[in-house]
Amino acid sequence: MPSIVRQDSLCSHVDQLRFFDFLEPNFDFKTAMSRFERQVSWLPLVAPTAEFNSSSSIENTTTLDSIWQPKSTYLPILPETPLSFVDDHHQQQQEISIDSIIDERNLSNLLSPPQQQTPAFIKTSSTTRSKLPIRSQEKNSRAISPSPYESSLPSQKRTKSSTNIHESEQIVPGASQTALEVAALLQEHPGYMCPMLTLVQEYQSRFCKPLHMSELNTARDIIEIQYNGHMGFARLAPAFRATIESDTLPVRLERPYCTIHCPMNFVVSSTLDLPFVRLSLQIFSENVHFLLSQHVGSMPLGSFVQCYSHYFPRLIDDEYGIPLEHYITCVKNVEIVTDQGVIKRIQTTITPSFSVPLNHMALDKRSTSSSSSSSSSSTCSLQTFAREVIDLLKQQTKHCRLPLSKFVTTYHMKYSRHCRAADYGFDKILDLLLAIPNAVQVLGDGNKRILTLTHRCQVKRFFNDLVRILKNKPQRSMAISEIPNEFSNFSKKPFDIIDFGVCFLDDLIGELKDNKEVVIDQEFGIIKLYRKEQTNVEKFATQIFADDIINMFRHQQDFNIPFQRFIPMYHHHFGYQCRVQLYGCLRLIDLFEEIPHIVQIIEDKNGERIIQLTNDAIHQAVLLNIIQLIRQHDGSIVFDQLMKFYSEMFRFELNYEEMGFDSIESMLESMQNKLTCVQTNKNTVVIRVMEEHHSEVVFARNVVHILMEAQGETTIWLLKQEMANRYRRELKIEDCQNRLKHYVELIGQNVRLTPPMRFAYEVVKGMRACGLDKMNYEDFLIDYQLRHGNPNCPNPAEYGYPTIDRLFNAIRIVVLTRGHRQTKTISLTDEFRMHIRPSYSLHFNNNNS
Repeated sequence: MPSIVRQDSLCSHVDQLRFFDFLEPNFDFKTAMSRFERQVSWLPLVAPTAEFNSSSSIENTTTLDSIWQPKSTYLPILPETPLSFVDDHHQQQQEISIDSIIDERNLSNLLSPPQQQTPAFIKTSSTTRSKLPIRSQEKNSRAISPSPYESSLPSQKRTKSSTNIHESEQIVPGASQTALEVAALLQEHPGYMCPMLTLVQEYQSRFCKPLHMSELNTARDIIEIQYNGHMGFARLAPAFRATIESDTLPVRLERPYCTIHCPMNFVVSSTLDLPFVRLSLQIFSENVHFLLSQHVGSMPLGSFVQCYSHYFPRLIDDEYGIPLEHYITCVKNVEIVTDQGVIKRIQTTITPSFSVPLNHMALDKRSTSSSSSSSSSSTCSLQTFAREVIDLLKQQTKHCRLPLSKFVTTYHMKYSRHCRAADYGFDKILDLLLAIPNAVQVLGDGNKRILTLTHRCQVKRFFNDLVRILKNKPQRSMAISEIPNEFSNFSKKPFDIIDFGVCFLDDLIGELKDNKEVVIDQEFGIIKLYRKEQTNVEKFATQIFADDIINMFRHQQDFNIPFQRFIPMYHHHFGYQCRVQLYGCLRLIDLFEEIPHIVQIIEDKNGERIIQLTNDAIHQAVLLNIIQLIRQHDGSIVFDQLMKFYSEMFRFELNYEEMGFDSIESMLESMQNKLTCVQTNKNTVVIRVMEEHHSEVVFARNVVHILMEAQGETTIWLLKQEMANRYRRELKIEDCQNRLKHYVELIGQNVRLTPPMRFAYEVVKGMRACGLDKMNYEDFLIDYQLRHGNPNCPNPAEYGYPTIDRLFNAIRIVVLTRGHRQTKTISLTDEFRMHIRPSYSLHFNNNNS
């Protein structure tokens, strides 16, 4: 039953009905308030009419009362002629129904001054505006002029081809396109009548162009304009109405709401006032896809709440939730498009997954067409503007949301300069923001537009922060439950999942499942960075890199180097850059984690990362220093002078206590496999280096020679048998793992040449094919490139070495290099000067095995 109030409570009730919602966005608030205060004193009380108390309107209100809906969604059915005010003393004493006489379509009557008598309806039959009252002309001119918010719509959409109009072959003689469009709008309203103010706003919203009074005056056979005081109403002419009742209107307007689940008098809010929701993204995605299947893949956004409530639990407006329009764009293979005019529709689409690189911000069709006609500098400036907007929304706003009306002011406060759309080749700020759809999203419509980050941008932002956190973890992994605390420590502010545009952390983690750079273990609740499996060549190169690290760090006093200084010091020491791609890694820190037995990353008191050798690596570094010291003193050094000569040569003392030894004697005893202490006739102890015996080199050459005859690989048992039969030498498995580790590698039950020895095999085959044992270095390179058909070979990285000189230095037991530049030559050693013929028995047995 409608509420019954008296005149003295009318003001408060009107305030509850959001009295000023029907006004234009640029209305003068003080003037409207002063007029409103004057109207309360003379506002008459009118008894409710039977038409307003009809059962149909009450039924619509009660059936949809449980569904969330913005205010002014449903309007009561208006009569064909507006109600007139009656100044009667007895009617002022009566009680009236406010619900029956006040709604958003006729509340503008309250702003008109009081009339002494009931005004008659004025039917416009002239094409000129001079016969209208002066104040009526002023009011209608203000109403018809587009508001600044509506006029800020993208200029690309202001075309007739973008309107939601379907023309049939039958055309009304003499009728303009605008008149037919207005007639299609009036056909949606009860009684084919609508207030002029509402008509202008709906026309601008649906067709993205202004509506002029002259266009309506020229169509008097189709549209009639009536005035109740200074409030104008437009309705279809009776003759034209009879025509469309017998025949179909030649212009059919697609409705901005679902005709299946919404009544005929449903009106979409001009600002798209949708609720804030809080529910699981996975469940919501399934529901949205089901709704789209019920609507043939496309449905209006304005009536999404009503359609959703017909199949699923109603959407509750949650203050700590996500805007519904943004949450719909989070669903995979679903997008919101401005189909025709500014009517937003939800439709199914095929979008690229998150695995697509996010560092390159692509523009949509609108920005692509505009950037194609502009210079490359304007495109770069547009990308720079996109990054600025992203930083602004992340740092200066709450939950990365900002009203569009405050964007220019906030931009000026952050960057201390004005944001001008003309600098980027656009007319309006809204057009500029719509040109970066991969960065920002504009929610809502009218004067309540909200700017926020897109879901794709939010996922990229979360992913980048997560990678930075995982990089600082020892194992590059952490529990999913630790993410909130780690993000709080990383960003120095409380972690709020709403800032990333989703409701729950699991929803955001689920968006990273398709990404190849992180691995999510749902069973154990662990997330970690992905590591590519190293190839055999990359593993061998990593071993060479570990030896280089020891050789480089042994000249440092504390055997450590700051992490930031490693790259320049490496270049200074070896003469070439350190390329981590050679070792199958993406970052330098990844390469160090592949050799945990050699180096470890620590932090000093200032938080700076330090690369420190492990105890075993320090032991090897000291051994290399002592060997170098002994060789510079003619192969031997007195034991008592070791500490003195060591400090003079390396400029720091030999601190054996930090190495875990009690005395210098115990330290030298641990190096007895490389050093030996000999007592001379003068009762002095001399330290000498145990040089590698020539027989060890010959033993390695024999093993390599047999493997080359077997084309680089054979079984361990055949190799042992061949060594015993041909060279009378016993080969053990331990020899392949220790003494011969630089020449052969053991893979299961097979033995094969290492990558540099395989290159030596190619060199031997090439030189023997030329019938030479010695060649000029430049001639050899040309012949090698011709035989392999590649001008870039030999590539040392394919064999685990950074430079070609180091590669040739690693195969000295097979190939020797002499000379420099033009006189540089390569030659085979004596053991390989003979013809390398394939051993058919070894190769055949190897294939059978």
